[in-house]
Amino acid sequence: MRRDIVFAAFFVCLMLTNLTLNISYASVLEIPITTSSDTYDLGEEIVVIGNLTLDGEPVSDGLVTVQVNDPTNQTILIRTLSTGTDPPKPWIIEILDFFACDQLGNPKYSFKRGGNAGFKVTVRNNALSTYSVKITIYVQYSNSIPFTFFVIFEGTIDAQQTISIVTWPVSIPSDAPLGETSAYANALTDYPISNGYAYSPEKKANFQITATSSTTNSTFYKNSETYTTSTGVFNVTFGTSPHGGVLGNYTAYASSKYSYWLIKNETTFKTILIGDITGSYEIPDGKVDIKDLSTVSKAFGSYPGHPKWDPRCDLNGDNIVDIKDLSLVSRNFGKYGTLP
Repeated sequence: MRRDIVFAAFFVCLMLTNLTLNISYASVLEIPITTSSDTYDLGEEIVVIGNLTLDGEPVSDGLVTVQVNDPTNQTILIRTLSTGTDPPKPWIIEILDFFACDQLGNPKYSFKRGGNAGFKVTVRNNALSTYSVKITIYVQYSNSIPFTFFVIFEGTIDAQQTISIVTWPVSIPSDAPLGETSAYANALTDYPISNGYAYSPEKKANFQITATSSTTNSTFYKNSETYTTSTGVFNVTFGTSPHGGVLGNYTAYASSKYSYWLIKNETTFKTILIGDITGSYEIPDGKVDIKDLSTVSKAFGSYPGHPKWDPRCDLNGDNIVDIKDLSLVSRNFGKYGTLP
């Protein structure tokens, strides 16, 4: 009887050991994400950085989808980046074609600011069953500031079916930055914030925003997929508008489906307006103007304990209000942000 008990205990220990070993050797997919800074001045370039690893090793054939939401929780961009030069194919849902177009869906290379633009995307379901898909378009100005983000299609695509969608009009502001503008089409299961991921690489299409006439010319029409040259690494660069950008806390999400693993991570960063000190003491008025310059000038030369000391005017945090602080106000003079 005693031998039976000892044998049973030994068997249980052996099973637990095997279970522990199996758990220890389970593969781990990770997607750390951060930004180049915790806090950005309004109008400053923002870089979202991350990498995709499996068991600590860079993944060279993965896709990562990045979503950025502003302080009002509105999505301002979605991008899908590869973590290598050539992720494996075929894709279940594939973006076959994407370009800027006129109201009839014909390729168009340039658009006059103050006018309208359109976009056409062609997507195929390569699978043998129906899939749900959300197709998004993100447009970024030549100065890297987000122009617009929207969903062009949300629904199901039948097995082996190819669909084309045209959206018109997309209004171009009369003060839009001139030059080459980039548009990105993505085919997703859902947004990363909702545990969604990309079916396939994004498609990028470039077009011009001009001050004079617009041009329809298919010889300029081109699109491309977005790849990275660094294995396992991804990054997204964009800016905030110095004239009306939203101030406050932003959130960046990153998701990836690799083999049968699905992973998501997020990080936060903040945009502020350096030099904006007037308004209420706790909440500035969201603009840098003559009142801010005057306030800093009055505190010039002061330090903690000085009768003119105003900690709001010590913009660089060195415990003295001097020419450096005045320079920061002057640099941002005329900028204004939107309070959430």
